[in-house]
Amino acid sequence: MKITLISPPFGEGGQRSKGLPIAPPVLEYLAGLTEQVRPGEHEVTLVDANKREFDINRCDADLVGMTVLTPQAPWAYRTADALRKRGIRVLLGGIHVHALPHEAEIHADSILVGEAETVWGDILDDAAARRLKPRYDGPFAPLEGLPHPRTDLLPDFYAFGSFFTSRGCPHSCAFCSVHENFGHVVRMRPIDEVVSEVAASKQHMFWNIDDNVWGVNVNRSIELYNEMARNVSGKWWFGSGDLVTLQHPRADELLDAARRAGMTAAMVGFESPNPAVLEELKATRKQGKDRFDAIRRIRAAGIEVMLFTMVGSRADSLEDFWRILELCDELDISAHPVMTTPFPGTQLYEEYRPYLIPGMDWDLYDGNHATFYHDDPAMTPAAREDAVLRLRAELFTLSRILRRIARVGAKGFPMSHITSWMVQYPQGRAFREFAREHERRIAGESTSEAVI
Repeated sequence: MKITLISPPFGEGGQRSKGLPIAPPVLEYLAGLTEQVRPGEHEVTLVDANKREFDINRCDADLVGMTVLTPQAPWAYRTADALRKRGIRVLLGGIHVHALPHEAEIHADSILVGEAETVWGDILDDAAARRLKPRYDGPFAPLEGLPHPRTDLLPDFYAFGSFFTSRGCPHSCAFCSVHENFGHVVRMRPIDEVVSEVAASKQHMFWNIDDNVWGVNVNRSIELYNEMARNVSGKWWFGSGDLVTLQHPRADELLDAARRAGMTAAMVGFESPNPAVLEELKATRKQGKDRFDAIRRIRAAGIEVMLFTMVGSRADSLEDFWRILELCDELDISAHPVMTTPFPGTQLYEEYRPYLIPGMDWDLYDGNHATFYHDDPAMTPAAREDAVLRLRAELFTLSRILRRIARVGAKGFPMSHITSWMVQYPQGRAFREFAREHERRIAGESTSEAVI
């Protein structure tokens, strides 16, 4: 059977962006899982539609699978509908499908809700026999004996590989669906299997796609990092983590082990400088008592820091946008500011449901657009969108980028400094490109209105 697995593009109207600097992790993992459960039985093609145009009319597959995030859903649905008209069967899965299965099933021959490991073999067998069920439910499964991803099937260059060591999250942040999709109880892969996978990869730079690279279990994280330091050489990586873990008694030991294991940068869940927003997002517990000290400790250990921040919530003001810039200048760190977005399947979506702007398609739920109304007359959707664009422009000036790199702890030289550039400069460029496209689109809409 010929199987094509697609990662849909991000962007309004399905316009291709340049995507992330890593190969879509789910695609490569599912290709590896296919070979593990049905070795040699199927021909797998992978398509990253952010990198290459996907031609529906030239698709030669018996089964097309797509893993769908919310801003990818409109493109995925349109593409699925067109493929099915050609008689090609379509399977949809991913976080958006998990959140809205009744929406997704309209556009698919079958949907997968949950995790693939325990049902993937059945899906392949049923597809080959042309008896796909309308829905497969994959329960949470142990993470032992997982396949290595197939990294030889995508034709494009990616700066980073990826790996994961756990699934699930003990926190219950209102804006996040990780605990809904993967559970509150964190499941962990065997340390030796993680180390073996990273060591065997041809990549030298990685993105650890765990929701929390160190907050699962401090003792286990230190053991993992020590094993990586002993058994993996010439490999470097970065990932996301909370701040409360860095206030643990073994935090300095944890950070030292992480750096020796190749960790060069951390995106930490700072969320907001506004205490009212932290309460609204239910993110206070993951911050701890002194998150500023935690940030300084990461930096001193030779690991670069980027703040994940959310702006424009209903508890925010326009001044809160600029507090992020002030904070970054004070600490000499960068931030990744996104618009507060109530994704389906989250508590925040239910709380914000009365305020959602009607008629917005899912591709605008991308962290760049205002998707709800605000009580403050100064916080119009247009004002919030303009503010985040201006904030990003100021955050990623060349002078600020270079100053931050110079302030990374000497213990991380040179790889943490190199990673800092590899993350900050392309991110700033992507933000500038989006801002230019946004301005062209607004100008085009204004011209159309004038003509009408």
